[in-house]
Amino acid sequence: MLINRISESTLLIREGRKTLKSLQGEIKKITDQLKKGNMNPGIGNKYIGGGIAESRTRGGARVYWRIREGQTEILGVSGKDNQQRVVNEVLQRFGGQ
Repeated sequence: MLINRISESTLLIREGRKTLKSLQGEIKKITDQLKKGNMNPGIGNKYIGGGIAESRTRGGARVYWRIREGQTEILGVSGKDNQQRVVNEVLQRFGGQ
């Protein structure tokens, strides 16, 4: 089961909508793999801090997630173009929790 926490930030909602316009299929591939328990989806993970992972695809999609209390939480999604804005917001909002 995945818990979507993107809705907790207007910036993450806005940037997520931009990303989904062009990368929806790739985002879905990563989230489907996470649902199945694959903790290394896409072409690999990079930890960005605060126990938060960034999974990415060759096409440029990024999904930011963590495991908390045994549940996988989706914290944000981005492409290459809005990656830094989303990373900054994810770390600010969820990095210290």
